[in-house]
Amino acid sequence: MAQIQYAGEYIVDECLLCTVGGLELDLRDQLASINIYEDIFTNSITGSISFVDTNNLTANASIVGQEKLKLVLVTPNASDDTSRDMAINFSAQPLHIYQIKSSINVNDRTKTFELAFTTNEIMRNNRIRVCQSYNGEPAKEIIKKVIRDPELLNSKKEFYYEETTNLFQMIAPNMRPFDFINTVAKRCLSKEYDFAPTFLFYETVRGYFFRTIDSMMDRKNPRMIFKEVTPNDDIDNVGRNLTNILSYEIMNSTDTLLNTRAGMYNSDLLLVDVFNKSYKHYEYKYLEDFDKQIHADEFNNYGSEQAPIASKAPDQYGNLISDYPKSILHVQTIERETKDGLFDPSTGEPNDYRGTDMWLQKRRSRFTSLEAAISLRIKVPGNTTIQAGDLIGITLKNQTGSQSASDPYLTGRYLVRTLKHDFKKGAGKMMHEIHMDCIRDTVQVAYPSTGVTASDGGDSTETIIPRGSADPGDVLF
Repeated sequence: MAQIQYAGEYIVDECLLCTVGGLELDLRDQLASINIYEDIFTNSITGSISFVDTNNLTANASIVGQEKLKLVLVTPNASDDTSRDMAINFSAQPLHIYQIKSSINVNDRTKTFELAFTTNEIMRNNRIRVCQSYNGEPAKEIIKKVIRDPELLNSKKEFYYEETTNLFQMIAPNMRPFDFINTVAKRCLSKEYDFAPTFLFYETVRGYFFRTIDSMMDRKNPRMIFKEVTPNDDIDNVGRNLTNILSYEIMNSTDTLLNTRAGMYNSDLLLVDVFNKSYKHYEYKYLEDFDKQIHADEFNNYGSEQAPIASKAPDQYGNLISDYPKSILHVQTIERETKDGLFDPSTGEPNDYRGTDMWLQKRRSRFTSLEAAISLRIKVPGNTTIQAGDLIGITLKNQTGSQSASDPYLTGRYLVRTLKHDFKKGAGKMMHEIHMDCIRDTVQVAYPSTGVTASDGGDSTETIIPRGSADPGDVLF
């Protein structure tokens, strides 16, 4: 494998377009750019690829948006035994072209065209339905079967999963496979992370993942550490340039009113047992549950389990921000008596308990907290090892002007929520950059909790508006 010459360099090992007419077009020389998108809240990756065309390929090769694309992209400097892990490899499982996005004439003999692609599984997902019953542990006995079944998704890709405590008996009533998997995922409880109900099913260039937010953040060492330094100021130090932050933007938009209505801080669940004619309330409080979760800064000095993204300051009534469970009310009916606990005491095995009280409030709060988290949008030199769901370190300069200290608010460990690989070819260079939206759900130092000194006041007055009233300042018109 060739040695890397500069930060962001990449090699196109294969770029083969397989047309509906049976042609296999090697388009490495015509390649202009490639974009690949990953998102932990999306079931499938998508992307686009553009070419410089001097042979009118769209017409002569009958490109109609139903082609397949074999694509292999590699970051140089990988040894033979690590090249597979370093590469973005869609040779054995080609990408599916589904749209001709644009075609622009540059001159009489040259034009550019762009194709949109996705994976085989999302194409099958939109064409078939699941209509059968499933029993067993969700990851191995349900989701894996849907992924591997030749009559369903028929995927041969890697499947990375986290075990659950659940045993389900579920029927898929003519649902799309991904919709069914998402329905299963939201009711699953983690075996490793205190019954965490934050499972997600998503795809990266490495394969499919079924895991909790807690497991994504449960890393003692981040995948990579990126630092804000002068970009590429030492062309000989390629290793350092690979970790430069080329640009960043602060995306944080905490909205306490919206978070309250969404159920982040607190909620009340009313379970109505129609069989036994009884009901029970379950209150959820974000500040009390925070320490039971795994957070981005769990294993380092840049934060604390005691530093949530909300202050513990009491309001004028002496209540914390999470002391108002009636701010959002969930109502759920059940038709049979549910078992207490998750395990059958006679066998020690998990039972088929999927009670809403175990997942609904915690799941909504956790996902809302990710929307309210400290969020950065950063651009860094490309590296084919980074993927959505990774935990990375980010060090930013102190905005006070000190060159020795890092920013106490923004420096820390972040979860990669979305990622875009941006491969470009031009000016004699193959340049790869990564654009990431990164989030962290904790702060380095807990927010002050003394309390706001100002309180609501004023005199209560009521005035009846008389008929035909007129103010002295009214304008005659």
